[in-house]
Amino acid sequence: MKIKEKINTEREKLGSMSWKDRRWYIWEYYKFHILGILLAVVMLYNVGAAVYRNTFETALYCYYLNSHNPEMNLAPAEEGFAAYAGLNKKQMITSEISSASFDNSASEFDYAVMAKITALVISQDLDVIVGDTVATNHYASLNGFADLETVLPAELSAQLQDRFYYAKDMDGTEHAFAINLSGTAFAEETGLNQDMPLLGIIAGSKRQDMATAFVRYIFQ
Repeated sequence: MKIKEKINTEREKLGSMSWKDRRWYIWEYYKFHILGILLAVVMLYNVGAAVYRNTFETALYCYYLNSHNPEMNLAPAEEGFAAYAGLNKKQMITSEISSASFDNSASEFDYAVMAKITALVISQDLDVIVGDTVATNHYASLNGFADLETVLPAELSAQLQDRFYYAKDMDGTEHAFAINLSGTAFAEETGLNQDMPLLGIIAGSKRQDMATAFVRYIFQ
């Protein structure tokens, strides 16, 4: 049977059926074709989405630890800083909020958070941690933070000297590993409620210049 004749026969057959029978007939005889088309659409969508995501660039990756505020407002850290830094729509600021214990009471969730942060640091994807004194001391002891007196420009370091938080590295030597954000408009607007919110720049971050700009933005 020629293709045209087959199509006409199918049309006549469907035309003589009720809507219920028509739906059953189409599904019964064409379900593999339908499923194949749907699968192809899903695959094309996933490929397209992956290609589209690859057109975005991470401008800053910031992890907020132990703020214990379920209603944190990340607009100052994201929209506000993006406008300040002149970022375009495809330059993303990635923010994560979590909590973790670093003592013997650490749970599986705490270890999962620590493992994720470690992976981000190793892959040089993480730029900033804003945590409490416990988190800051923990990552300072692992040489996770950059010495801000070395990394920050001289005039900015001098401006923030009174806010530097000194913690011990792996060798027990103290360095300015964090900045105390207490009392800043940024801390208030964001909803940081640690006893002492401390910002540290990750050692080895590929975007230390952007992290420095983030510090400038907070203390502008």
